[in-house]
Amino acid sequence: MGKSQHNHRPALNDGEDTVLSSRDYGGTASNRGQVQQMRISRRSFLKKATAAAVGTAAVAGGYAAVWEPGNLEITQFTLRLPKLPASFNDMRVLHFSDMHLGFFKNEDDMRRLATIIGGLRPDMICFTGDIVDDYADSMTGSVPILKSMSAPLGKFAILGNHDYRGIPEGVEALYKKTGFTLLKNEHYVIHKDGESMAVVGLEDLLLSTPDPEAALQGLPYAMFKLLLMHEPDYADTAVRYGFDMQLSGHSHGGQVRVPLLGAVLTPPGGRKYVQGLYRVGADAMPLYVSRGVGMTHLPIRVLCRPEISLITLRTAL
Repeated sequence: MGKSQHNHRPALNDGEDTVLSSRDYGGTASNRGQVQQMRISRRSFLKKATAAAVGTAAVAGGYAAVWEPGNLEITQFTLRLPKLPASFNDMRVLHFSDMHLGFFKNEDDMRRLATIIGGLRPDMICFTGDIVDDYADSMTGSVPILKSMSAPLGKFAILGNHDYRGIPEGVEALYKKTGFTLLKNEHYVIHKDGESMAVVGLEDLLLSTPDPEAALQGLPYAMFKLLLMHEPDYADTAVRYGFDMQLSGHSHGGQVRVPLLGAVLTPPGGRKYVQGLYRVGADAMPLYVSRGVGMTHLPIRVLCRPEISLITLRTAL
């Protein structure tokens, strides 16, 4: 700022400006005084305008890069689902997504998140992909923290497109130490009080191949099936396979949103369904799209706070 002011001062030489202005105003002493006052006012205006612009940029930058990314929102709501067995009525599902460890997120962030999740006392925990941003070793420090998370009906995870960038075998190997059940075109049946439901996890749409037929093999069509799928736009396909609910992430809610316009940029696979709750298909399958916890590409969030969701599932009346 000081350097900028110093560079401008020679161009605002008092004598030179007064002579040029005096020429315009006829050169009287009175006119010279008016010009001098106008010049000072102009300089003062420019200084104030510059200071305001810098201040606004600093505040906006701090908001986008510091305050909003760290201001986690806990979204809580209830869904009534016709096929949910009575034994699972009031089941509390904790859904989080897109941690992107290694890109402005680390084990300290995971530790704070685990504390919050523990305080919510969920019955089930579901993570819908992109635990790392690029490399599997970014996850290493968070393994014992993930292992410490507990839920009586289980912990489940799937891979996202970023998990494939840093050798997915590395991420997959680390998941085996966390207590999470990693589902890759697979299902897991949960039994409670003589009734059952299934959690189904599909492979990533962009860097792998989701295979719902393989994932559903052996399951009765009438069984309640909760689908974990990284890319939310896959819901248009999922409804054809009889899933009762889908949880997704991937879009980050756009990460940067503009009033009236919404998300500035969304990724392939997350352009139709961007954030929040949707009803998809003729049967109105619920799809919830998390804004995620972390960030990618740019370390900012604007009008798009990170979130985790606590969803209470209830049987239909």
